[in-house]
Amino acid sequence: MRLRLALLFVLFSLSAEGQSRLKAFLQSEDRAIMHHLDLSRCKLESLPKELAECSELKSLDLSKNKLDSLGAVILQLQKLEVLHLSKNQFEEIPKLLGKLPQLRELHLDQNPLDSLKADINEWRSLETLDLWDCEIKFVRRELCQNETLQHLDLRRNFLGTRDLDWLINCLAGADVLSTWGCDCD
Repeated sequence: MRLRLALLFVLFSLSAEGQSRLKAFLQSEDRAIMHHLDLSRCKLESLPKELAECSELKSLDLSKNKLDSLGAVILQLQKLEVLHLSKNQFEEIPKLLGKLPQLRELHLDQNPLDSLKADINEWRSLETLDLWDCEIKFVRRELCQNETLQHLDLRRNFLGTRDLDWLINCLAGADVLSTWGCDCD
């Protein structure tokens, strides 16, 4: 019983902390000069329109929310380099992210993604793609055409040895992390 109460208190505290950060952001007058913003654990289901004012933003943490898509407001963040979307509800990689010219790191770990359908090979700056513990069963061969990708984390997905062997070979210059699955179909 005590453990359960302690856990509930911790969860409430984390949620309250996120709500406090969101309130501070919405009341801030310095949005135009922000370089880093943490809106994790804010219970967001969509992006706040005020985010469009963050024209200098380089790093944005939207992890542990309830997001399943990104609105056009994300396109206003043309200087964004690092984006954390971990532990949300994305079933596919948002295509809008391909229009962010400076995006180097994308963290989508622990989302219900089942495949890599996005044209990631067209993303000219992407160096790190974190897809740890998603539900990926399929990776398109076009991913091998990406010349900037240096780190790809595919651990804890539903990809077997045969699925990953060709990918590791074609991305020989990249660090591909995987959990080798079975050879069964």
